[in-house]
Amino acid sequence: MARHRLAAAAAALAGGTAARFADIERLLFIAWLAALATLSWHDLRTRRIPTAIVNPATAVGAATLAGAAWRSGTPLRLGVAAATAAGAYAAFAALHALNPKGLGYGDVRLSGLLGLFLGWLGPAAMATAALVGALGTGAAALVLLGRRRGLGATLPFGPFLAGGAATVALLHAESPLGLG
Repeated sequence: MARHRLAAAAAALAGGTAARFADIERLLFIAWLAALATLSWHDLRTRRIPTAIVNPATAVGAATLAGAAWRSGTPLRLGVAAATAAGAYAAFAALHALNPKGLGYGDVRLSGLLGLFLGWLGPAAMATAALVGALGTGAAALVLLGRRRGLGATLPFGPFLAGGAATVALLHAESPLGLG
């Protein structure tokens, strides 16, 4: 319970900070990339995506993006981000329901976090990231099969999905990271 209060306090602080400082959007996306790296590392080692990281990152991200939307006078952009997050979550939840052993529920939660940030850039960014992640997973599976290691191996999808999201965010024309 204390963890939820801490997440709520961090979300309120982040939202207030975003409303005050213009460059918070760039810092938020950098923190998001750091969270994705942490989640990917954890998923590679344990085959689990920790809720204790995903949920607070989503709450803080939503509050901070809300502050950025308020500051810039673009509430519609926040609505698109929230709708993209909800759509990604629903799509991945449906995939999980169809094949729970193939796609874990941590990946479902991760898709909501990714949808929030990528939806800030535009809804097509999430679809592109999911496609890049799936192609990366497929390429890795082919390499494992070529080395005759893939028959019994499992691949965590989270790092590939996060990698696709990071790639899209870094190369997107509207990205606050400025590489696009």
